[in-house]
Amino acid sequence: MDSRITAEAVLGELAAIGFARVSDFLCVKDGTLEIRDIGELSPDGAAAVASVEKTSTGVKVKFYDKLKALELLGRCVGIFDGGQVAAEPNNLLEAILEATKEIDN
Repeated sequence: MDSRITAEAVLGELAAIGFARVSDFLCVKDGTLEIRDIGELSPDGAAAVASVEKTSTGVKVKFYDKLKALELLGRCVGIFDGGQVAAEPNNLLEAILEATKEIDN
């Protein structure tokens, strides 16, 4: 088994997909909507992109399923099954890591 495949790594990828924002990928310059250069994306932003394709009319960007990622994250932290989520964690990753401790045990 690949040692890089951990609960933390998987949850980090899901969080990158689930919390990606359109403003991470698009910007307005001089009144024109532009797609950000892929080199400008953060690692989390790049993780949310499934594919980029040049078409006859421009560029087609496909993203991974944000709602599915949020659903999986929500299940992990117990949002959808009546479980308790840590009260106001400092950030999502800390909350996810705390929830995975219960899963790993």
